[in-house]
Amino acid sequence: MKKGLKRWTSMLLISCMALVVAGCGSSQSSSGSGEQAEGKKEPIKFMHMFDKNAEGGGLHQAELLDTFITENPDIKLDQEVQSHDNYETKIKTLAAANELPDVFLIKSSMVTTFVENGLVMSVDELLDKDADWKNGFVDGALDTYQVDGKTYGIQFSGGPTHAIYYNKDLVAQAGFNEFPKTWDDFLKLIDNLKAKDITPIAFGNKGKWLANSSYMSTLGDRFTGTEWFNKLVNNQGSKFTDPEFVQALTLFQDLAKRGAFNSDMNSIDNNQMKTLYYNGKAAMFIEGAWASNAVETGGPKEILDKTELAIFPAIDGAKGEQNGVSGGGGWAYAVNVNIDKAKLDDVAKMLKFLSDKDAAKVILKYGDIPSSKVENMDELNLSPMTKKMVKMLETTKYVPIYDSRLSPGLTESMNAAMQDMLIGQITPEKAAEVMQKEFDNEM
Repeated sequence: MKKGLKRWTSMLLISCMALVVAGCGSSQSSSGSGEQAEGKKEPIKFMHMFDKNAEGGGLHQAELLDTFITENPDIKLDQEVQSHDNYETKIKTLAAANELPDVFLIKSSMVTTFVENGLVMSVDELLDKDADWKNGFVDGALDTYQVDGKTYGIQFSGGPTHAIYYNKDLVAQAGFNEFPKTWDDFLKLIDNLKAKDITPIAFGNKGKWLANSSYMSTLGDRFTGTEWFNKLVNNQGSKFTDPEFVQALTLFQDLAKRGAFNSDMNSIDNNQMKTLYYNGKAAMFIEGAWASNAVETGGPKEILDKTELAIFPAIDGAKGEQNGVSGGGGWAYAVNVNIDKAKLDDVAKMLKFLSDKDAAKVILKYGDIPSSKVENMDELNLSPMTKKMVKMLETTKYVPIYDSRLSPGLTESMNAAMQDMLIGQITPEKAAEVMQKEFDNEM
């Protein structure tokens, strides 16, 4: 019996019931084959959720797909376009029935199960044939889709869930003309800001996810290294109670004890925390790349003009990547392990078109952060914050986003434990024990 088969059995039952409720006819089918020249090739069966006539994310992929079809009339696509809400249920149902299309979208949290059940092929053989494409990705962008050293997903867009948005004038008033490069100096900055009666970091953790996604995913990796997390999700010996992870929790709690955050951090949300920053009452806030647009459209111009970007500085003695930031995308392209090998060259051509450095410019046009590096960025008509974000990512490495890789139950357990830990209701050691207990129960 293949490892993980029980998971697929229950997944199939749940997904089928969900599809009955949602209605199987809710998908929108389309095909590029009617607009392409007749040929002998079998069409590439391709399921995604990029509808050019619908609002929401992924419009850049819809535009790129239209261009690809126009420029490659000899490559036929048999597209099935699902709504975003239906897509995950549908793809899990097809996976459980072993009826996946040739190419489809996969979440990083699905990768291990898809690999264990022999449903997806490694895309390394596609990438290895094109060094320019393979080497063009942001460092770490594909790591979250790797199992045992092999890559099973090609990401096209994403971005960091951790970025420090800071007011350069307030930071300068606290004695730093540039953002601190070491953790000790970072703590000095916090102390100096407090002495001036300025909240160092506006923090809105009412929803509980911010502590996990924008803080702990980055802090944890700084101490443990990424291999620790990979072993955790694959149940290969790593534990939340390991000393390195507890050290990261302790550092996080120490920030709260030091007064780095507003005292009502667990009572306000991430929008309210940005209001503190917009009002000049806080020198920093920490959130993901998506907050760039909020600063540009929701904040006063005088604050926007003073806003710069940074990441947590290096932590002395920590063994992980010290330039790492939690990041990546929610979805990537995967290829059915049973695909007709005659289609692979065309599949590689399409996936490159949707994700490479040229695609990156289209993705940026829509305000999203591409997974490939951007060339000649100064020539592009981008907003100031987008340029700053892309520039920052040139010197960072993506590390795992905990709450995108772990189960909903375990994520909720982590979120609740950290919320209690930050206000001193439990110790870091106890928080780690709570997380490990939930992990053991799930295993």
